[in-house]
Amino acid sequence: MDSISVAKKLLGLIEKSAADAGEVYLQTTEGVDVEVRDQAVERLKNTQAAGYALRLVTGGRMAFVSSSDMRDESLERTVARGVDLAKHSTADESNVFASPSPEVSVETYDDSIDNVSIDQKVSLLKDTETLCFAYDPLISKMEGVDYSDRKTETVIANTEGLLSRRLSTSFEIGAGVVAEKNGDVENGWEGMQSRFFDKLDPPSRIASSACGKAISRLGGLSVSTRTVPVIFDRSVAHTVLAHLFQMVSGDRIASGTSMLKDRIGDKIASDLVTVVDDATLPGLPGSRPFDDEGTPSRRNVVLEGGVLKSFIFDIGTGLKSGAASTGNASRGGFRALPGVASTNYFLAAGDTAPGDIIKTTKSGLHVTSLAGWWVGINPTTGDFSSGAKGFWIENGVVAHPVKNVTIASNLLAMLSGIDAVGTDLFHRFGRVGPTFRVNEMKVGGA
Repeated sequence: MDSISVAKKLLGLIEKSAADAGEVYLQTTEGVDVEVRDQAVERLKNTQAAGYALRLVTGGRMAFVSSSDMRDESLERTVARGVDLAKHSTADESNVFASPSPEVSVETYDDSIDNVSIDQKVSLLKDTETLCFAYDPLISKMEGVDYSDRKTETVIANTEGLLSRRLSTSFEIGAGVVAEKNGDVENGWEGMQSRFFDKLDPPSRIASSACGKAISRLGGLSVSTRTVPVIFDRSVAHTVLAHLFQMVSGDRIASGTSMLKDRIGDKIASDLVTVVDDATLPGLPGSRPFDDEGTPSRRNVVLEGGVLKSFIFDIGTGLKSGAASTGNASRGGFRALPGVASTNYFLAAGDTAPGDIIKTTKSGLHVTSLAGWWVGINPTTGDFSSGAKGFWIENGVVAHPVKNVTIASNLLAMLSGIDAVGTDLFHRFGRVGPTFRVNEMKVGGA
């Protein structure tokens, strides 16, 4: 039985039940994971999963149930179980579902996925590994060369009259290397995600970038504690964006735990800062015609010229905050409840070449790697700190590699202090940014 038929059958069962309203989320996924080490396939896994989830509402009370059993008797049992469970939950006025709306047309499916052979996928990784070892004798070992792809069908239907289906593909490749010199050891990694196979970087690009990062970090020195400009390379720009997302996410807005909850319309960042979340961009990792509640995708401008313009919501957090969904509901599979998540979330490119950002820095730190950044912020106060590696800049040129330092500031101070934004924005993943410079941060070293 096809997915649409299953969804319609479940809707029919819901409408005949004691539930006041209901939603069906049905997902089928298949794909391949490959890992190569020393020119041998170390891991080759075929992934297949299919199932559905129901959200059923009775008297404002919601239950969530899921199953991978598509037999008629199982569909009936699942609906009955959900109706029974709903009686025991707590009523909530935000337990509502998406209404039908015109869908957005977005390119998310690559027909070639069925034509890319396992041999091609393995060869792609073997070629990447070969190029890594050939790059420089300082490359001593590989941390891994990986490839994965997925083909996913998603159907969302509800008793409001919504019935939407989307097909999507995703591809990812990554390589990690280790460089060694005189007992000093550094690693480097490069990777990319795309909706389309032919948009992935070639092995030469992946290898040269991963190896270049590792080798350039050898011989790193610490620096004395000081306050200086800090340049965030585009490879780490996503870290600042991730922390900003915590503060604009509907979860924190609805719960009142974000320091930005009452600041729509306020200027909280530099004029150079525009941050966007846009699921309508063709072919990018976070692109989709509608979110995981069936709300059409859209372009959301979070910050524009430093002014806070919007928060990011799913239906529930939007209702609790007196706002509409921004099309940002996401699930980690059919067994997961929807929650607020970013799509293609990025700091818009500026007009300064990355090289010119370095040239105009008299003395400062160019950060190319961060450690512990994901736990290095207080979301209530915005205080930020992280271990960092990179390069010391003196009189506009690279003086030496840097390691064993910590950078610290406050997120809003960092956003306000951005005085240069690079032209090098590239959507390699769902959260990205170009190179940018913060006018001052504390750098703690030896």
